[in-house]
Amino acid sequence: MTQPALSTEQLGFVGAVSGMSLADIIQVKGGNRYSGCLVVDHRGDTGVIFFRDGDVVHAEQGNSNGEEAFYAVMGWADGTFRSEPKVSTTSRTINQSVGFLILEALRRMDEAKKCSYQGQRIKAGSSGEGAGMSDISTRLSGIPEIEQALVMTKDGVIVDDTSYQAELVGANGLFLALFSGQIGSQFGIGELKSAIVSGMDHHLFLFDSKRHLLCISAKGSANVNSLDSEIRTILGRK
Repeated sequence: MTQPALSTEQLGFVGAVSGMSLADIIQVKGGNRYSGCLVVDHRGDTGVIFFRDGDVVHAEQGNSNGEEAFYAVMGWADGTFRSEPKVSTTSRTINQSVGFLILEALRRMDEAKKCSYQGQRIKAGSSGEGAGMSDISTRLSGIPEIEQALVMTKDGVIVDDTSYQAELVGANGLFLALFSGQIGSQFGIGELKSAIVSGMDHHLFLFDSKRHLLCISAKGSANVNSLDSEIRTILGRK
């Protein structure tokens, strides 16, 4: 993944977008209460996302405006973007929070991937690929503190679970994998092997294998260290 080349907000910046890095940038802009716009170019197409005090208020892409334009831009797998802090708009076609918009964009992207990879998943199931990982997911679900344990491919296709809750957990896990990978690159510690995000309501565990990601959502009341040890014990069993 090519990392964005950051500079000052006044000068703007130009970077490369690959996979979910655009979602990362949008979340950062929201947290920083950014006002201005992001211009995203993708294989001859251009999309513009406008911010006002950290809120996404308007988007344009081709003949589309508002949320549909935002989701269209978020669905681009690659391209370039630049920040334009001095460019604003008086239009307000989007009234959802940044968090909602990103989760909905991830949900739509996941649905598109599921349709695209349906044949691959059927082939993988018939050949037994991923069956061992799916069995691990089943065993982990027996731990009382675990809410959901799912396996997905490196490009976000969830194995053997089509529920909306699985999609949300999978989207969070995929974002964590990409974000952790960026941190690992910045600090020179290498590729992601595992990551934990601990919260008051929920904990999120992520483990990386050669072909799959194992994403686990657990209750916030659970002891993170004890649960991590129990999970690793199960993962270590043949």
